[in-house]
Amino acid sequence: MACRTARDAAKADLKRQLLAFNVRRSIATHILSQLQIPGASDFGASVAHHPATRPETPAHDLGQSTASIPEVNQAAETKPIEPLYMSSQRELEDFFRDIRPPYEDKETEDNWRIREANVMKMRRLLRGNAPQEFHQVLISGFKNMLDGILKVVNSLRTTMSTAGCQLVQDLAMTLGPGLDSMVEILLQGLEKMSAATKHIAAQNADKTVDTIFARVSYHQKLMQHIWLAVQDKNVQPRQFSSGWLKTILNRQALNKAQFEHSGGVEVAEKTIKKGLADANPKVRENMRGTYWTFAQIWPDRAERYVDYDLF
Repeated sequence: MACRTARDAAKADLKRQLLAFNVRRSIATHILSQLQIPGASDFGASVAHHPATRPETPAHDLGQSTASIPEVNQAAETKPIEPLYMSSQRELEDFFRDIRPPYEDKETEDNWRIREANVMKMRRLLRGNAPQEFHQVLISGFKNMLDGILKVVNSLRTTMSTAGCQLVQDLAMTLGPGLDSMVEILLQGLEKMSAATKHIAAQNADKTVDTIFARVSYHQKLMQHIWLAVQDKNVQPRQFSSGWLKTILNRQALNKAQFEHSGGVEVAEKTIKKGLADANPKVRENMRGTYWTFAQIWPDRAERYVDYDLF
C-alpha cells in the first residue's frame, strides 16, 4: 500500500527503469497496474483498469474549444498508435527535455532516425492522458519543440516530412485553440512547403494547413495567409487557397457577426475574385466551389461583388 502512495517522481523513475532494463511486458504491466501507475500500455499491453482511459465523447462543434478532449483520428492510420501516458508533470517535463537534443543541429545520417522515432513518441503522447491532465505543460513543451518539429516537416526525406505533418495535424486536432500561440510560425513554414515541387510534400502541407484552419481559433490573420496564398507565384498555393478559404467560411457560417466585423468578408471576396480570374484553370475551378459556399452564407454580397463572366 505504501508503494501506491509514493511520490510521482518515484513512480515515473520506476517506469523508466522497467523500460530501460527490458523487463518482460507481462511482469511490467502487472507491477504498474498493481501500483496504479499510468503507462502500462508503453510495454505493449493494455491494463483493464487503467486510470486514464479516454472516455467516449460526442463530436464537438469546431468553433468551440477542443483543448480538453483529444480528437486525433486514428481511422486514417494504417496501424493504431499506442497512447503514451504520463504519471506526473515532472515526467512530462523530463520527456520533452530528453527528446529535444537530436533536433538542435542539422539533420544528419546519425540523428534522422532518432528524430523520426521521437516524432512517433510525441504523437503517442497526444493520445495519452497529458492533454487532459497536464494541458499547460504539454502546450509549453510543444512550443519549445516547435523549431525541431518544423525541421522534421521540412526534411528532404519524404517519410520524415510526412511524419512531421501528421504530428502537426494531431496537434491541431488534439489541442485546438491551445495551438493558437504557435499558429503563425507553423503556417509560415507550411505555406512555403505547399509550393514545393515534390507533389507529396505539397499535398501534405495542404492537408496540414487545412486541419489547422479547421481547429484553431479564428483570427483575421488567418485570412491574410489565404490572401497571400492566392497571389503566390507558384500554382499549388493558389490551388490550395480555395480549400482553406472554404474551411474557414464553413466554420464562420454560424458566427457571421465576428467574421464581418473583423473584415473577413472583404478579404474572402477579393480572394474569390482573384482565384476566379487566375490564369490557371485548376485554380479557377477550385475557387468556383468556394464561391458557391460563400454565396450560400452571404447571397446578397455574392450577387453584388462577383462577376458571373468569370464563370
